[in-house]
Amino acid sequence: MLCLLTLPLAHATQAGEQRKPAVFPTISSYSLDKAKVSIPGGLAAEKNLLLISFEPEQQKQIDTWMPLAQALQHTNFNFRWYRLPVTERENAIFRWWENSSMRSEETDPETWPWIVPLYVNKVEFRNALQIPNEREVVALLVDRQGHVLWRASGPFTPGDRAALTAALGSHS
Repeated sequence: MLCLLTLPLAHATQAGEQRKPAVFPTISSYSLDKAKVSIPGGLAAEKNLLLISFEPEQQKQIDTWMPLAQALQHTNFNFRWYRLPVTERENAIFRWWENSSMRSEETDPETWPWIVPLYVNKVEFRNALQIPNEREVVALLVDRQGHVLWRASGPFTPGDRAALTAALGSHS
């Protein structure tokens, strides 16, 4: 009987936490061009689309977002996209190896400033951003204060275009 009484309370607490707006945690890292980047305060635009992946195989999902991200960036000077591959905290040698591998795979150096690998505690990172699992990529529209203004997960869909465009317009 006691278990039945505590379950609804625990569920209500979790539901309440889910409704609280997510804020991107402050993280300093280095982009593939080796420049230090502070996220979210040091992002280049007022509104930034952060394309978060957890596994190298998810690059195909990230690629589905790139045509829209690039088109929006060309038409909106207050918008910028970033790719954020997320990996567990590792030692400096592993990070160097991983970043070198990414640079060799991403052959266009023009994109390197916008690819910022994050080496973090993945569980804490996902919890802060209310990301339930690592199965799909996550697209977050954030401002420089880190407020999550819009989100989607998985590969890009036509509905994402309208929703992201509306979110950009409503938070001007």
